Amino acid sequence: MRTIVVAVLMGATLALTGCQGATTAAPTPVRSTDLTSSDGGFDRNALVGVVLADGDDRLAADLRDGLDDAGFRPDVRLAPADGAAAAQRRAVDELVRGGAKALLVRAVDADALTGVVQTAHDAGVVVVSLGDGVPTSGTGGDGVSADHRVHESDDPAVTARTAVDVVRSLQRGERPDADD
Repeated sequence: MRTIVVAVLMGATLALTGCQGATTAAPTPVRSTDLTSSDGGFDRNALVGVVLADGDDRLAADLRDGLDDAGFRPDVRLAPADGAAAAQRRAVDELVRGGAKALLVRAVDADALTGVVQTAHDAGVVVVSLGDGVPTSGTGGDGVSADHRVHESDDPAVTARTAVDVVRSLQRGERPDADD
């Protein structure tokens, strides 16, 4: 009888021990607005997507050069005059799927970017509006709001330098100074 009791107690102890294990808290979903404060930024040679409108050739060149000089891998996309909103939507989607850590967007039609900006946010990509094309008034989870904004200058070189400084801040995990 004593052997049976010991065997039952040992079996119960082993069964209960197997039920206990190291548990960890479920990870908190990352919102793009949390990205730089939660993970310390991103790699210096990260892919940075740039989505601009037709006629932004000088800004495109200045951003490409500035981001490249800062050690990033810029992928600059200019939307054609015809079908610009759809082209920008495709460009944002491709850049997010391609692993961009930040997107600089000068939207032709912010409403047309709603779904892909939400996808970017869900993927942890930081969205920076160049000018007022993509509003920054939302929560970052409303699908159309940018996380940060760079005010446009009359001189594309100034806008590009400011945008590159914002990306550098984001890369270091700091909040940029260019926000409104």
